[in-house]
Amino acid sequence: MTLDRMPLTGFGVVNFELMLLRRMNDYQPALVTAAMKTLGKSGTDLRAAHAQWQRGLRGHFPGGATRYRLALGSPAVVTTRRVPLVGELTVEAWPMPLWPGLQFQVTSGPGGAVVDERLARIAGSPAPAIATPEDLRPWIVTVDDLEIACAPVRYRAAAGPVASHVTAEFAAPDGTTCRAQFSWGLLQTALPTGDGNHHAA
Repeated sequence: MTLDRMPLTGFGVVNFELMLLRRMNDYQPALVTAAMKTLGKSGTDLRAAHAQWQRGLRGHFPGGATRYRLALGSPAVVTTRRVPLVGELTVEAWPMPLWPGLQFQVTSGPGGAVVDERLARIAGSPAPAIATPEDLRPWIVTVDDLEIACAPVRYRAAAGPVASHVTAEFAAPDGTTCRAQFSWGLLQTALPTGDGNHHAA
């Protein structure tokens, strides 16, 4: 059975990782190529997985976090927390072996609508130390890592069909102001902007 005709059930972690890689390829084609080699997949496989997911989003997948459960199976982690003025949020997460120590995390609000979907660190997985722009390494730093080390962080989401891309502006602990690009919550690129107290070499 081809990927195009395969039902959503059994889409699986590998195809889901390929779908995530499709957008990361906008920034890190060399890393994506190496990842596809690790997975034993081709560019054709990557494009097919992405296309199937997109077709589903346009009319075949159920709403909310249900589509992730159908694609990935039961989540490894389910937690809830109550946010004032918002209500109870449910967080479901699935490990992503391609990125050891990370999981794909889906947060749903009251009523089941997805309010956030991104790669995040698994509890207990050590976060990287961030002191200077040189410590902002692609595919290592998550949005949460940045928030902890470099708050406050200002975000600007991409418009249109690449909503998984987010631009972050912040100051590193050494005072260097930076701009970084994230895809699905994972760092893709980071550069000093030139208007901080220090500058990267």
